[in-house]
Amino acid sequence: MSKLALYQKYRSTTFDEVVGQEVTVRTIKNAIRENKVGHAYLFCGPRGTGKTTMARLLAKAVNCEHPEKAPCGECDNCKMAAAGTHPDIIEINAANETHVEDVRDLIERARLAPMVGRHKVYIIDEVHQLSSAAASALLKTLEEPPENVIFILATTDPQKLLPTIVSRCQRFNFFRIRTDQIQKHLLDIAEKENIQMDEAAALKIALLANGGMRDALSIMDQCASFCSDVIREEDIDRIYGLTSREEKIDLLHDIFDQNVKSILERTQAYEHQGIDFQRMIDDLVDMLKDAVVYTYASDSSLLKVLTPEEAALFANQETAGSLMHMINVLLEGKGRFKFAQSQASAFEVTVLDAIVSRETIVQASTQEQVQKEPPVIGTLAMPSAAPQASPVQSVQNTPAPPEAKPADNAQKVITISEDDLLGMMQIADKQNKAEDQQKFAGLSTILGISAAKYKNMLKQASIVLSGPQIVVFAVPDQVTADRINSESENRDLYEFLKKELGIDKRPYAVTNVFFKNGVQSYVTHAKQGTLPEKFKAAAYTEKKEETTEEKVLKLFGEENVDII
Repeated sequence: MSKLALYQKYRSTTFDEVVGQEVTVRTIKNAIRENKVGHAYLFCGPRGTGKTTMARLLAKAVNCEHPEKAPCGECDNCKMAAAGTHPDIIEINAANETHVEDVRDLIERARLAPMVGRHKVYIIDEVHQLSSAAASALLKTLEEPPENVIFILATTDPQKLLPTIVSRCQRFNFFRIRTDQIQKHLLDIAEKENIQMDEAAALKIALLANGGMRDALSIMDQCASFCSDVIREEDIDRIYGLTSREEKIDLLHDIFDQNVKSILERTQAYEHQGIDFQRMIDDLVDMLKDAVVYTYASDSSLLKVLTPEEAALFANQETAGSLMHMINVLLEGKGRFKFAQSQASAFEVTVLDAIVSRETIVQASTQEQVQKEPPVIGTLAMPSAAPQASPVQSVQNTPAPPEAKPADNAQKVITISEDDLLGMMQIADKQNKAEDQQKFAGLSTILGISAAKYKNMLKQASIVLSGPQIVVFAVPDQVTADRINSESENRDLYEFLKKELGIDKRPYAVTNVFFKNGVQSYVTHAKQGTLPEKFKAAAYTEKKEETTEEKVLKLFGEENVDII
């Protein structure tokens, strides 16, 4: 005799055993207890979410001899229903009985009184596959059903049903079951079946099932046969052509580092292993999405795939815009698989497209920013050239002007070394970063001419570090970083952030590339215990308002003003 499949063996026998459909279970249990059962129900939802199981439980419960605890599982009606031999519970698969003659025969038999139970129940599965004539014939019966007859319609495609049929039924939507609920149910069954399976393997199966409990149990059944009842995560990867999370993370790092050689070598290895490249893209998208979520929320409970440490590494290395760009390119690349002769080739082209398009965007933004800014040499901006005397003035021997002093607007730039950045990382924390990111998000709402300058300066900036006294922005190019770090701009930017956004911290800026390298250096130094001293920020003192005399002297020069 063949072994009973797990999804058949562990099909729910009571409402309390149903997993993940709490709203539907509660509504139907209350209707049975209060004797308010309707004459027609429509169960909609993805496959494997419990539609047929719930239909059978409802059919069993309405005929149970003990309504207060229906279905009791002990009375004759419950036993016959469980065995599939109850004469008043009729299951029909509309995929096979689609013709109008089949429905007319059903309608004729429905007029007969129940033989054993109190209700005659018709369960019509895949009802959307009924022909138009058959659906029209069923419509009249649903509108005026015979006494003591209940119709339960189940479908995965409710939009194909006639609206008039849907309107005559009580509709219940079955949702995909949560991953954690599937994982817990699998571990409970594994314990009953003496199958060794840890939480990581159960989670992997739950993710593969995509919200379907039947699919999860089928996958578990197959893995148990392959692994001789010792299910490990790597065995699941081998059966279904998957790669480990660590392998996918390393692949993403190669993509961001533009390591084409390593990517091509990995792809060749994946092809030999029979890896499913379309599922690989889906997994990469899920990881990048976790990184984007963590960038804004910094809440580990929102992560579905990555650990908080892995998400933080991506969030620190790349901007949210860069991560979203990668997601869009990968999703668009899935369309290539329909026409490509080789999945590996389609995957390689998609990844190369992500690298090239990302590089093009970065170069374009850098070039645009450079065109807007004055040239900078070293750490000093070029002072504006002094006006030359005209030839007429030279001939007339005009008295020479006083010796020129250094321009007041020469921009001395604060240089941030790698040790400075590593020291900043030591005093930064997630809470400050999350709070400042939330405040910084309000930059676009600030109006006024005075704010336009700083909005333009920070339009491509993102907060990557934040501590009690400092906030560090990552920007695309060195020009913008030098502008923010210049002594003439930095104080004014500090005053703007403090007044308009409530960020009372000294601002600093580094390029995206410099910060990314700094993160890798931080990990290396942390492991070796060679981190430099913590960064000590010099806080700005409160700016005193200039007196009228000081403003006049600053405007005309001390040598040109006599104060009486």
